[in-house]
Amino acid sequence: MISYLKYFPKKFVRLVCCSILHKSITQKEFQWQRSVYNNVRFFNQKKIDPRCNVLIFSSILGWLGLTSEDEETPEDKLITTIKRSILCIQREQYDKAEQMLHLALRMAQDLQSKDGITYVYDVMANLAMEREQFKKAEKLFAEVIRRLLAAGYVEDSLKILHISSKIAHMALTQGYFEKATLGFIWVLEKLEEYLRKVPDDAEAQELWGLTKNWFGELLMKQGKYKEAKKNFEDALDCRIKIHGAFNDECVSILNSLSVACINMENIIEAKQFLLRAVDLMKKIKDTTQEGIVLANLGMVYLREGLQTQAKDSCSRALKMAAKEKDDDLLKQAEHCLTQVKMAMK
Repeated sequence: MISYLKYFPKKFVRLVCCSILHKSITQKEFQWQRSVYNNVRFFNQKKIDPRCNVLIFSSILGWLGLTSEDEETPEDKLITTIKRSILCIQREQYDKAEQMLHLALRMAQDLQSKDGITYVYDVMANLAMEREQFKKAEKLFAEVIRRLLAAGYVEDSLKILHISSKIAHMALTQGYFEKATLGFIWVLEKLEEYLRKVPDDAEAQELWGLTKNWFGELLMKQGKYKEAKKNFEDALDCRIKIHGAFNDECVSILNSLSVACINMENIIEAKQFLLRAVDLMKKIKDTTQEGIVLANLGMVYLREGLQTQAKDSCSRALKMAAKEKDDDLLKQAEHCLTQVKMAMK
């Protein structure tokens, strides 16, 4: 088996997404990965956005796109089953989604569609990863890799680089920092080689930005804040270039940048990043990052001696924590308010 499979950890534990700011809270789960099934969203009845899933290559697009208008064909039934499973995933109906994916796998096997089988395995692997069933995800990703290699793909193709980045991220999640470091560096080196040849490839650019962000998280955990900041800046620039600034992911990265600055005692720059995030949140109707940003901003205000602003910001975070039933954010907001009360005595 190819070399990067060594990045899979042998044992997994649950990811803790948030911690208290003075223990370097960064974000919940980076939102590009929080909903991995953005990778497989359909953009019409027959086709899948090729920018969204690394396994959507020309042959499977042809297979998905060349069906007739008769909805009773086996191919159409398979497509419908996959679409329904993805809808269940988006609704977090994971058990139902898994049942439908097993049905889709049998249908693909009956059709003897190699690409269809590979695609279903990939969705299954991502579902297992989303459910934190990491051993299962490991086996499924290994099967996807095996099938891709058998189909003629090399280990540094974009499709396999995407899986490799996920493998490294799983290692990071479980605290296997050496394995994660090797994985991220390898992926980034291969992507940068590719982008020197094909600089306008949006899929490669997005994967590079995603990997940069995850690598930044790893460096933060290792206390390498200056390096982490550079990787977060690269990830933010890439995200804005491809998708613009008005999205939850940019808010998340700005928050990570603020934490890196706080740990370097650069409070002024940390505040600038957080205020920039607050400004973006005003233009985004729904953001999962708002409470975290407000709590972190409250702690920055407190560091500056602005007790009234700190109290207001953390009080708003506390209300959001109660509304969202977010225990980690609740602890952060309560910690902030406790520190404010102590400062005001």
